[in-house]
Amino acid sequence: MVRPYILLVCVLVSSLAVTCVRDYPSTDPHKAPVVSNPPSGGLPGQTQTSPQKRLYLDNDKIRVGIDLNAGGAITYLSEAGSSVNMVNNNDLGRQIQTSIYAGPYPYSVNGKDPVYQWRYLGWNPVQTGDYYNNPARVVSYQQGQNTLYVKTIPLIWPLLNEPADCVFEHWIELKGNTIHVRCKIVVNRSDTTQYESRTQEVPCVYLNGPYYRMVTYGGVKPFTNDAVSEYTDRDVLNRYGSENWIALLNAEGRGVGLYKPNEVRFGSAGFGVTKVGGEFDVSAGYITSQPHLLIDHNGQYEFEYTLIVGDLTDIRQFAYAQPRPPTGPTYRFVNDRQGWYFNRTRDKGYPIQNELNVLWMRDDPTIRNFRVMSPMSFWHASNVPKIYIQAAFQTKGTMARFSWRKPEDYDFLDIPGRYVDFPIVGDGQFRTYEINTSQLAGWDGAITQISLTSPENQLQFEDGSILRLRSVTSTN
Repeated sequence: MVRPYILLVCVLVSSLAVTCVRDYPSTDPHKAPVVSNPPSGGLPGQTQTSPQKRLYLDNDKIRVGIDLNAGGAITYLSEAGSSVNMVNNNDLGRQIQTSIYAGPYPYSVNGKDPVYQWRYLGWNPVQTGDYYNNPARVVSYQQGQNTLYVKTIPLIWPLLNEPADCVFEHWIELKGNTIHVRCKIVVNRSDTTQYESRTQEVPCVYLNGPYYRMVTYGGVKPFTNDAVSEYTDRDVLNRYGSENWIALLNAEGRGVGLYKPNEVRFGSAGFGVTKVGGEFDVSAGYITSQPHLLIDHNGQYEFEYTLIVGDLTDIRQFAYAQPRPPTGPTYRFVNDRQGWYFNRTRDKGYPIQNELNVLWMRDDPTIRNFRVMSPMSFWHASNVPKIYIQAAFQTKGTMARFSWRKPEDYDFLDIPGRYVDFPIVGDGQFRTYEINTSQLAGWDGAITQISLTSPENQLQFEDGSILRLRSVTSTN
């Protein structure tokens, strides 16, 4: 997980999420736990972690290991014939692992307050452990010939040895030069407040300093072998990956690719000194998949990803061999939100039962508007000549707004060429609203995200309004 060096950045862009980086000295992960006293007026002391307890899978291509004294996260990865570990283990916030985020900010519990510098991370369960290097507890694990399973109670990163009220499960399978990982998150919080969505780290990947080249494809011609983009800057930045992958490579062009089905929102960063450093040094390269996700107090979430070890050709060929993403919106809200999330409004919560039940109104009347948003994606506008919205509006309003983003847009702009207002019937009955996008100015090139909101001249009618949304699709 990464935490920005400048806390102010973390505060200002928490809705964009980019997560967690620590710039304090490395700790030795092999010593027995020793708790140091907090320095006067300084940051709390740290706890050094217990000896490793790794379980390995290997074949003629790669070797991968998880550490039961680090929440069962992936702490070891090497190519066959090499004993050099690529994974960075500078502290228990690195590794290849899962880290999730929700409110409140700051988050305090059981008389414990967060480390001051990370107080705005909020509720932040981390698979491997906490800031003090206390390891998360492994509940159970199982090893097969090519598989590993681990169940973990994560710790809240900024708090001292505080178990999170959720459980992570990971299924890991070794296949040739790839590691396929499936994750399930089950949340059981006593705080039933629905906090705003955050971008997550599912997963974050930390490799050692020599892996400093961050590579992805973010253009408008995915899956055509178009030229990739490479970055070596060290800032924590969002990356758009329209081929659903991002990679960390060394000077020789070898490293690890992260492939996530249908995901286009990634992040990257670099820490310490480039090109040098081993697994216990502060220097590291970082990539992550960071979708927006609304974490319910009782929610269940599943995702999968694949790590590909090799060069850029290996990584890209793997991505090209996977099923292609949908060519248009295919959102049907049967059991989950399909990655949709909200700004300045909220829904009925989990479980999702065949529809999103959303307040069609602002949660603060002093702000300009609210928004119901799809996850980021990639579609060619020409492949989506129509949009079908199956919805029931209960409102005195008579119009709704359908908006879209393009790759060059930093956010939803709601300017001409980026939205259309369409008539609705506010009697609470389900209807299919058809939008002929092929006739809209600005609906061209690549489309990266869509949303629904109420035009400003309709906000006078919003009190008590509800949207029940069954689907948003490009086919009827």
